[in-house]
Amino acid sequence: MKKKSILIIESNYYSEISNNLFVSAKEVIEKNNYKYEVIKVPGALEIPVTLEKYKDEFIGFIILGCVIKGETSHNEIVQNIASSSIYDIVNKNQLAIGFGLLTVENIKQAEIRSSKNMKNVGGKSAEACIKMINILKM
Repeated sequence: MKKKSILIIESNYYSEISNNLFVSAKEVIEKNNYKYEVIKVPGALEIPVTLEKYKDEFIGFIILGCVIKGETSHNEIVQNIASSSIYDIVNKNQLAIGFGLLTVENIKQAEIRSSKNMKNVGGKSAEACIKMINILKM
């Protein structure tokens, strides 16, 4: 059954933002008649290892979370390692993915991008995942 489901890997470091992303993604998934499961991880750096562990068990993956710039360059390290590692796994294994890991300057930008009524990155990530499922099935 899982191989017909989508796995949402949600970094809940900024739980309000990740929840906004999730609500929008869930709506798109359900509208398209897919089942899904959710694994919540503590931060963005934990996403790649989770994706690697479950890469053979699901038909598609949606990555949700947020990295916000702080006073140091730590955010650059986190976002670069996380996104590079995710796409290494995706490309090597030809996985269908929707990438909704926000990389923003401040919380206001995160709120705008995660809002269903504004940028709706969660919903757009789910749409991308579903499109890639169909492309990779060809």
